[in-house]
Amino acid sequence: MAISAATIANYAPWGNAQLAFEVGGTTLSTDPDTGNTVQALETVEYLAALKLEAPSWDGQPGADNSSYRCSGRLLSPDRLDTRITNGSQAEALINGYRGRFELVFDLDMDSAAYQDIRQSIQGTFRVIGGSISG
Repeated sequence: MAISAATIANYAPWGNAQLAFEVGGTTLSTDPDTGNTVQALETVEYLAALKLEAPSWDGQPGADNSSYRCSGRLLSPDRLDTRITNGSQAEALINGYRGRFELVFDLDMDSAAYQDIRQSIQGTFRVIGGSISG
């Protein structure tokens, strides 16, 4: 992920989550194999302060113990790009663990409430591959 160390340091210790969403870019190209026009992808990255809620499973067969509910606020930038929609997925690094974050908007909060505060963000985080430290 390409969030600078300076940005991370500015928000320490709250900036515990790095999120990288792939969204449709503004440029088009032609697929050499099919001749179809394809939209180039662009990566939009965020630093957020997220709290994780441990999975509540009791050892049932098929229960997923790698998925965490999370909620918090965006730090930098402080608003989601309009191309990021409910259900969008991002590569994530949260509390030193790599995984996949799926965005779920707080449907109860009126968009006018975002004017004076950093945008809230909620979703699920699935650990994939474990800790970056080993």
